[in-house]
Order: sequence, then C-alpha cells, then structure tokens
Amino acid sequence: MQSVVITALIVWMLFFNQLFAKTLVRVGGYQFPPYIELEHGLAKGFTVELIRQLNQMQQDYHFELVLTTPIRRHQDYQQGLFDAIFFEDPYWGWVQRGIAIDNSPAFAKDDEVFIALASNASSQQWFDDLSDKTIAGILGFHYQIANYETDPDLLAEKHYMTLVSDHQASIELVLKQRTDTAIVTRSFLHQYLRSHPENSEKIIISDRVDQSYHHQLLINPEHELAIATLHQWVLQLLQQEQLSHKLHRHGLTLLPEVTDH
Repeated sequence: MQSVVITALIVWMLFFNQLFAKTLVRVGGYQFPPYIELEHGLAKGFTVELIRQLNQMQQDYHFELVLTTPIRRHQDYQQGLFDAIFFEDPYWGWVQRGIAIDNSPAFAKDDEVFIALASNASSQQWFDDLSDKTIAGILGFHYQIANYETDPDLLAEKHYMTLVSDHQASIELVLKQRTDTAIVTRSFLHQYLRSHPENSEKIIISDRVDQSYHHQLLINPEHELAIATLHQWVLQLLQQEQLSHKLHRHGLTLLPEVTDH
C-alpha cells in the first residue's frame, strides 16, 4: 500500500513539475457563440476546443482560458489578466485605444446579419432602410450601422438600439416583437436554428450584412510566444477534420493562408 502511495506522489509531482515548467499563455474570452459559450458558469466553444488542442500538440506552453466581458476586455488585458485573445480583430477597440498588441493574419470569416419576423418583413427590401426601426445588439459590440459606437445611451438615442448580453436574447426580443430587428452573427444563427427548428419559418434573415468579421489572433508583443508561431499552430488545428467540420457546420469560412513573397 505504501509503495502505491509513493508511486502516486511521484507521478503527481512529475505532472506538476512538467506543468509549471511550461510558459503560461492566458487566453481572454467572453460570451461570443460559437467561440465562447457560457452555460452554468462553464465555458465551451471553438476557443475552448482550440485551447485544449493547443495544449495537446506541443509541450512548451500551457494555454488556459480567462473569462472577461466585451466591455471589460481591453482593461483586463492592460491590467495583465490575460496575454492573448482568439477570434478577435484589432479594430474592435484595440487600435482605437492605442493598446500594444500583435495580430495574426485573418484566418476565418464570419458575418453579422439582420433578422426580423417574417410576418413583419415581407421581403429583403424591408432591410434596406433601418433608420426608423428598433434594433437589438450586444452590449460592448461594435456595429457598422451605428458607426462602431459602443456607448449605450448614444446607441439608444441615435440608433434606437436595445443592448442585451447575448445573441439568443436578441433573437428572443425579435420573436416576442419587442424590437423590429436584431444583428446576429451568421455562425450563431446556424447554431440557433439547428437547436430551434420551429423558429426557422418565423424568422427572415437579411441578405444585407452589417459587417464581415475577419477573425485574427491577438497576443501581447512582450510575451515569449511569437504571434507567427501561434498563428501556424491554430491554422494547423483548424485544417484538421474535427475543427474543420465544426467551422463548416456553423457557416464559417477558413480563409486562405497568407504567405510572404
């Protein structure tokens, strides 16, 4: 019995010695399906899966998720709470605030589209002029239709926007006729309508795109891990069958790799 306990202690010590020998990469993430989804305080989604596979594919770095919010993420990064963030864009407030961060080439594409009740919007022309319509969006997100403004009071006053915490809440506001339209990512709509097929006939999805996301990886330029290395690892993983299939199911497009000539 004593030998079993000693063996277990040795294995435990070896595991933690190996873990602490690795360089830590703290990855910020906020509620943004299908990249980060929070259920009962637990996170899942593409970013969580990427972190798991990044830890499996190499032995020098240990990646871990640090939860933040869309509004708080810039401040949390500047305070050193996390080192990197995935499925992001430097122009989502990073460049505007003059925050030092290295970014990868864009590697995946997603779109933000408008939705409405089919009983209210008889055709695509309904989406042509939204100036007099109420719009649901996500608190802390940047929208082209609102000139990328994020101040809730200005959005409510100038653009008739109601801000909620997630895309599902936006969709529910439309279904309950509490707003005329909502801006939702195409990837989340794919996921939502698979889970709620009964609403497929109730919702009309715009051909009009508010903006297209060209997702990138961002990392602190002072971190030991180079952005080029991280980018290559993520591309390698996203091209594997498991994650490639998930990208396709959510309507996401993996962009061609950019190479230097």
